[in-house]
Amino acid sequence: YKLRSETLFLTVNLIDRYLTRMPVMRKRLQLVGVVAMFIAAKFEEIHPPEVADFVYITDSAYTKEDILTMECQMLSTLDFQIVVPTAAHFMDRMQRLNGCDSVQREIAQYLIELALLDLRMIRHTPSHLCSAALMLSNELYGGRTRAWPELMVQHARHTEVQLRPCSEELRALLDGAPGHWLQAVRKKFLLPQIGRAHV
Repeated sequence: YKLRSETLFLTVNLIDRYLTRMPVMRKRLQLVGVVAMFIAAKFEEIHPPEVADFVYITDSAYTKEDILTMECQMLSTLDFQIVVPTAAHFMDRMQRLNGCDSVQREIAQYLIELALLDLRMIRHTPSHLCSAALMLSNELYGGRTRAWPELMVQHARHTEVQLRPCSEELRALLDGAPGHWLQAVRKKFLLPQIGRAHV
């Protein structure tokens, strides 16, 4: 469906917040996921997919009524507090300030999407995660005298020392990605239209 990165990150955030408030049986997890994406797409997309599209992607495991009922339940459970800042919301502006070219943009994006796969990374604020990913991309991509220039310290309000632990965690996720049991993010970044040697 070529959905925006912001939709992906908001979807994961909605799933996480819903699951912290409501126990869900394993057989209903896919329903929670597609409903979170349905809600996120309504906020982030100009032309969001319709309910029928979500019925289709679940191979008709759930009906239109199932999806709409879960949407109401999720919205009520979250007290209609839907939109939150995510790493994707910070990334575009921070990449421009950092002077990233298209390859470095892909590296930083890959890093923050890998972070979605690791529950431990949820403890980092979105701006901190985005900044750490950009700092690591500066180190990996090379050509800079400082991994985290003063301009970035001023705008991100995170110093290199503050970002270093998160950056090292991201490096470990990057190094471990080829052997990780979840491969969707890696496969996405291996596609010819995106694919880079850093994956």
